Formats: sequence, C-alpha cells, structure tokens
Amino acid sequence: MNLRSLVLDYLHTLQTQGVQRLAVDEEARLVLREWMLAAKRGTRPAPVVPAAPPAGPMGPPPVPQNTPAQPEPEAQPETRLSAELSKPLPEEPVQEQEEVPFFRPGGSNADEAWANMQRILPTWAPLRQLGTLREKVVLPQGNRQADIVFVGDAPGYQDEKAGLPFQGEAGGKLDGMLKAMTLTREQVYLTQLLKFRPAQPRQTLNTRPPSDKELLFSLPVFDFEMQLVQPRVIVALGVMAARGLLQQGKLPLAAYQEHTWSFRGIPVVVTHHPSYLLRTSDLGERRRLWEEMLHVMEIAGLPINDKQRGYFLPKGK
Repeated sequence: MNLRSLVLDYLHTLQTQGVQRLAVDEEARLVLREWMLAAKRGTRPAPVVPAAPPAGPMGPPPVPQNTPAQPEPEAQPETRLSAELSKPLPEEPVQEQEEVPFFRPGGSNADEAWANMQRILPTWAPLRQLGTLREKVVLPQGNRQADIVFVGDAPGYQDEKAGLPFQGEAGGKLDGMLKAMTLTREQVYLTQLLKFRPAQPRQTLNTRPPSDKELLFSLPVFDFEMQLVQPRVIVALGVMAARGLLQQGKLPLAAYQEHTWSFRGIPVVVTHHPSYLLRTSDLGERRRLWEEMLHVMEIAGLPINDKQRGYFLPKGK
C-alpha cells in the first residue's frame, strides 16, 4: 500500500469515527484546491510546489559559474508526503444507496392490519419485481402479542411446503428450545425477514441464502410486524438474520453474539440458527446457546428455575 492509500485510509477512519472537520495548513489547502480545479477541468492536477523563500534586500545570491553540479538532497518526509498528496486521487465507483420501499398496508385496527398484510404481501411489488424469489409466501406463526419474537432469514423447502416458518428438523430443534424455556409456538411469534424462499435455477430441495437486497427490501415488512406485536425482545436466529435485521455489514456471528443489540428500541439477542444443533454435539457450544436463551428469558421477565440454569453444565457445577 502506497503513502497516498495510507492517507486516504486514515481519512476514511476519521470519518467513520464521526470526525467532520480537520485542520489543514496552507500547503494542504493548495493541494485540495488543485484537486478541485482539476476535477472540474477533467485533467490531471499539477503538482503543487511550495513557495520559495523571499529574496534578501540585495536580491537572490549570485550563482557561481562552472561549479560541479551538486547531488540533490534526499526529499524530506514532509516533501515526499506533499508529492504523494498532489497526485490525482484514484477514481472510486460511486455506490448508489438503495431506496428502501415503504410498507404500510393500513387498517383501522390490528385485526384489519394483519388481514391487509396477508392480502398485500403475496403480490407486493417491491419484492416481486426483484425476480429472484419463488411464488409462495410463508406467513408468520404464533401469538401476535407475544413478548418474544424469533426471526430467521428466509424460508427453506419445508417451510415453503407447509406455508409456516421453522419446519423440518431445524424446526424440531427450535421446538425443543422452546420446551426447555417452558414455552410453545403458540406463546411466541415466529417469522422470517424474507417471506419468500429465494429462487435459483433447477431448484428442488436446495435453498440459497437470501441476498442483501432481498433482506433490505423485506425489512419494512418486519418493521410493520414489530409495530403490531410490540415484543419485549427479538431473537435473531443465525448470522444472515442478524445482518439483515441490524444492517451492520458482514460481521461474523461471533461479533453479533457479543452484544445485545436494538431494533426500533426493542432488545435483540443474536444466536445460532436451530439448524446448528443438527451439526454439533459440543456441550460447550450448546451451553453458550442456552445461556443466550436464559438472557432472552430474563429480558422477557420469565421465571428461571435451578434446573433450567443447570442445563448443559458439567456435572458437579
């Protein structure tokens, strides 16, 4: 990485930290002005040369004749930096911000709002016009006034077939988690960010992860759901659900698990998708997932007994 790239990275870092103003000296102002003028002209900016020191009262000293040329001194760090900064900036592609669609199906009361959502969502243009989703909608399930919401990223084959979220073996693992929490599907609210199974060529049982755009365009629908449910806590199941819900970029699951997040003022706990339990028998990992469920129960104000606190702990603990 060259010096110019280092400077640009440093400026980008300051910007992400909230720095909006930066003091610069006169030489830097000249460089920035040359960049601006060159951008308007569509030409390469000329190097900005520091002004020579003023001559003395008798003018500049005479130059001796027939003297051997002296080697130029090595540029000092400040001079090299000025030379690097005077080079044209690399052109970066401009990334347009996606305009998130608006989803408000209307209704004079909660029942009408739910009915309107179920009626509008299967043909809602912003999602259907993406051309990347299958036809059948998978609607939420459970208590519409629940204290706890479980949200995944998108339906799979079994979900699409049943028209309900969290089916198949992964759904069975979720049922087991709920049972350990002394809860049932009827007591919580189960949903997916994306209500359609992502499509792909020659698709049978296989399902691809949803794209960033598919999740982003689904967020207004989930926002509408949460305004109606008004839960005490949201549980994001898996890294894709966490990324789509929290919009924090490509963080790994472990980074999301380190914090309790917030969506519209509602606490969000991120944990593994129930399908993870199909792939691991590690008691340490199962205990960590269970501790996250204990945290969810605490936020929701549910009672926790000694037996529940002891799940997946080594004997004698």
